[in-house]
Amino acid sequence: MAREMTDISLDESEDLLISSGDFIVNECTAQHQRQLVLNNSGDFKQNPTVSVGIVDYLDDENYQDLMRKISLEFIKDGMDVKSVTLDATGVIKTDAYYQ
Repeated sequence: MAREMTDISLDESEDLLISSGDFIVNECTAQHQRQLVLNNSGDFKQNPTVSVGIVDYLDDENYQDLMRKISLEFIKDGMDVKSVTLDATGVIKTDAYYQ
């Protein structure tokens, strides 16, 4: 059974989401996945080996390496990964949830 990952939310510009002076707390699985894919290794000082760093894969013609790296990082973060695919428009589709 998938577990909800509750955390402090970010807005569209990746800033903390604040309302009436308080942090907004929501289910954040998709937010965590986005952060893992976009950030580079070393961006999180408390765990410098975490993250995919998608920018490093922009010139890579073998997209399977990127899909494998995303799957591995999601698993390291505690997710049960069913699939990670790249659709025809270049959008990464994931079926992964926290255990």
